[in-house]
This record gives sequence, C-alpha cells and structure tokens, in this order.
Amino acid sequence: MFRQDRFGTDADFYATYRSLGGNTLSPREVEQAIRRCYDGLCELYEEPARYDDFPGLREGLQRFSNTPPAELSLLEAVFAHHECGVVPEEYAKCIHELAQTHRLGLVANIWAPKPCWLKELERAGISDCFRTLVFSSDSRSMKPSPKLFDEALNHLSVNKEEALFIGDSLRCDIEGASGVGLATVWITNSDEAHPSADFRVTTLLELPRLGA
Repeated sequence: MFRQDRFGTDADFYATYRSLGGNTLSPREVEQAIRRCYDGLCELYEEPARYDDFPGLREGLQRFSNTPPAELSLLEAVFAHHECGVVPEEYAKCIHELAQTHRLGLVANIWAPKPCWLKELERAGISDCFRTLVFSSDSRSMKPSPKLFDEALNHLSVNKEEALFIGDSLRCDIEGASGVGLATVWITNSDEAHPSADFRVTTLLELPRLGA
C-alpha cells in the first residue's frame, strides 16, 4: 500500500549497504545474505504454526544466510531500508482526516525492527494520528494471529463490536481480523466478494466516503 517491500530483482542491496557505511562484504555476499534471508522468511510466513513463533530478523539472517556476526546490525539496517515504505502526501492527508472522527490504531506485519517505520510515520506527519502502534517485530507473533489484534484493541480500550479493521492482505488482515470478530474493509482491486470482507475499497483514499 505504501510502496514497501522493495525486494524485487531491481533492488540494489549492495548500494544500500554502502550508503549505510558498509565496506567489508562484497556485492555478491550482501545480495546472497539478503535474498536468502528474505526467501527463508517468506516460506515461514505462510506456515500457520509460525503465526505465534516467527523469528526476528537477526535470527533469520543467522539461520538462512550465515551472516558474519560483525555484519548483522548493518544487514538488518539494509533489510529494514528495503522493507520500509513511503507514505504519500495524499494518504497522510486522508489519515489526518480520519483521525478527526475515529480512534486510529496501526497493526503492521514487519520483519525488521520498527525504527525505520517510526521515522517514516514521523516524516509523513502522521505518527500522532494513531492511538496505538502494534508492530509484529516487537514480538514473535504475526497477523493473522489474534494476539496482535487483541493488543491493539486493549490499547484503544474499545470492544470488538466498535472496531473496524482495514487492510490489503486477505489472509493476514481480513481473514485474521474477521476471525477475532472484527468488521473489515478490504483494500483490493478484486471484483470478487469474500465472506471475511464486510466492505471493499480500491484505495485507502475511499475510506472517508464509507461513512463508517
């Protein structure tokens, strides 16, 4: 939704590594470390048994890529840079508008530690719009685990009947939220209805028009 997860074939992990001060590993070593970690975590991400036992990024780098201990922090930063997205100005404006009439919370699946995302929310001027920020990398749980949804609800001090969850992942967001009893808005271009989605929009910018 925010142009995150920049791990495509055109991603230049070595350039990011160098920009962050790295000078020990070769381009091939950096590429292999990030790719192997990303691919390994992607496999685990699909396993229901891992919803509440998902490894942290450092653990993933050690497990899948044999990253030298002295380079772990730097490759974590490289990974985080490519995982983090950018909040467009029009989306930030929409979130500000919604925050005037609703108590907002953010529940996000991320693999890297959260500082990159906190910095981006601050840059976009929307960090104060959220009453709670729940990032999966703070724990070993991942959506669709009920734990993250329950944590957000507890912080917001609202009952499930009062909450509406918005997301673009059918499995992690919509089925996960519906499974714990939340009404849902699915951000999708699909024309097909789904029993877990109470509402559908094609973009976050349509939310104010729902009147929810």
